[in-house]
Amino acid sequence: MRLVSFFSLRHRPATPPSVTPKVHAATAIALCAVLLGSAPASAEGPPPPHSEAAPETPAARSGERSLDFYFAALAASRDTASAARARGRIEAHWNRSGSDTADLLAARAAVAVHAGERALALDLVDAAIVVAPQWPNARFHRAMIHLSEHAIDRALADLTTTLTMEPRHLAAMSALASLLDTAGRKPEALKWLRRLARLDPMNPAVAADRMEKLTIDVEGREL
Repeated sequence: MRLVSFFSLRHRPATPPSVTPKVHAATAIALCAVLLGSAPASAEGPPPPHSEAAPETPAARSGERSLDFYFAALAASRDTASAARARGRIEAHWNRSGSDTADLLAARAAVAVHAGERALALDLVDAAIVVAPQWPNARFHRAMIHLSEHAIDRALADLTTTLTMEPRHLAAMSALASLLDTAGRKPEALKWLRRLARLDPMNPAVAADRMEKLTIDVEGREL
């Protein structure tokens, strides 16, 4: 699921759980201007006006059907290699926001995360959410940054929002199940793991021993 990069970071004290980090529109615009100014110039010139809000096209609808195809392939996978291929296609789809600006902000946020600049990473992800508010992956990546800061309530909130926006988000299900299990909310954790297992039976997060232990913890062992 490639979550590791968001965890091995230097600790920065988290703000109180009651305060949700936000970025004002002016800040987002300023960040976008700086980042786009530093990006390599396109040989074809600037993008056409209003490219951020392009209407849905038949190709976009076809992309959604392709996503369903890869989910069907994932559920039918009988080995880890074929499952990984289908999972990779799904993740590649979710990594695209539909906005070049939001994609660039997210890419720069990933660089900031690897450099240990979590405050900057959060600002960049917040700006990506302002630019592409319907992009579930931005919420997921923000959850991972919160988790690296031990801001569990905020991570839970963003993971829940991710799954509200995209109910089949595999990495969010896995992360949410782990958090709920650690918090002692085992019935909820089991519910998410079972849902993940239906979508992705070969996922390492739903290994048989883990599922068995959690099932026994929640439902007891049959006599």
